Amino acid sequence: MDNGIFRFLKENKKVAGIVLLLVFGVMLILFSSPKKEAAVDEKDLSLGEYKEMLEAELASMCSDVQGVGACRVFVTFERGEQNSYKGSALIESKPPKVDGVTVICKGADSVRVRGELTDMLSALFGIGSHRIAILKLNS
Repeated sequence: MDNGIFRFLKENKKVAGIVLLLVFGVMLILFSSPKKEAAVDEKDLSLGEYKEMLEAELASMCSDVQGVGACRVFVTFERGEQNSYKGSALIESKPPKVDGVTVICKGADSVRVRGELTDMLSALFGIGSHRIAILKLNS
């Protein structure tokens, strides 16, 4: 490096202080990372854990639909997780394919509710309405 920069900073203490503060600030920004909540990685879940998580999320979504009320959701899979390898390296991982969904809810006696839930689940999983059952929850 050129000694001119160091000489300039040595002669101009205020500028050197500002440069030092800037360098320190940049280092703090670069080396500090905000603490994030631990996210659930689907790859780290067993098939049973993934199924439970998916059913809980679906139950929450379904109960948010007007008129549904309390509900329980059950999911069946066509197949398990599919992994693609190139040599010994994993290059792609696909989650299990949903084969069917059953929703048991208070609002199932309403044609509108059954239709909305069927449309939502069909769109979410790309399955036909014949693979979705909406049943009345026993009070």
